[in-house]
Order: sequence, then C-alpha cells, then structure tokens
Amino acid sequence: MFAIFGWLLFAATLEKLALSEMTDKSTEIVRAKVGNCAGVRRGGAVYTTCQLTPLEWWKGAARPSITVRQSFPGGPFLKTGEEMVFFLWTGPSGIAQVMGLTQGMVGIERAASSEPMAVRSPIRDRLLDSNGRPTFDDGLDMPLAELKRAVVSRSAQ
Repeated sequence: MFAIFGWLLFAATLEKLALSEMTDKSTEIVRAKVGNCAGVRRGGAVYTTCQLTPLEWWKGAARPSITVRQSFPGGPFLKTGEEMVFFLWTGPSGIAQVMGLTQGMVGIERAASSEPMAVRSPIRDRLLDSNGRPTFDDGLDMPLAELKRAVVSRSAQ
C-alpha cells in the first residue's frame, strides 16, 4: 500500500503568495550568493542548511551571513555560487526559511545585451488561493531593478 500511495506523504500544497504578501510576511529580503550547503541532524530530523552571503539588503537588518534551512523534502534546492533574491522568514532560532518554499527564491539571469532579470519558473505543485480554491502560478519574469523598487517601496510603507 505504501509503495502505491507513499508519494502522497511528500506532496506539498502551498498557498499562492503575491509579491506584496511575500514582501509583507518576510523578515528579510536579500540579493545573496549561495555558499556551502550541508545536511544537519537536529533531534530526530535531518535538515539541509545553506550559508548565504548577502550582496544587497532590501528588507531587514544587515548582517554578514544568513543560514537558511530546508525543512522537508521538496523544499528549495540551492546551488553553491548561485546569486538569487531570497524572501526569508527568520524566527526566534535565528535560522531563516524561504517564504512559500520556491516562491521565495528568485533567480537572476544576466544577458550581455540587457539588464539583469529576476526570474522564477512557474510552480507545478498544488497551489491554493487565499480562499482555499485551487489556482495556478505564472512564475515571475521582470527586470531585477523593478523587483527591487517594488520590494523596497512596499517595505517602507
């Protein structure tokens, strides 16, 4: 029975978060470079933690590094050396988590002939709107400077 339905245990249902909601709910928003990632055992659970080196703070108190924890299978996958924008929530433990799993991770694409773009592919996991109805994600594709303006102006309100 587990072999047939076991995969359901690891499926995630997420609430779709608008950019404004992610900005409001995040304690920190940074453009950062991913450092080393490693597995860490805490109690009976194993987590993946990654070190981020902030390049630019858009929201929150600046500090030299951030530890991000992936809480469960299916969470965001980070590659060492990758530069991204992270929407983070940091609780009392001081360990940050990415908002809305991959919703809070925005890649940066640079083409020689154009300005840097903030890009996130559409999420294929099950998403619900704020009323609990199934919905779809369109991803994100906008100039990085425009994303920064939107986040910084909303954070200042």
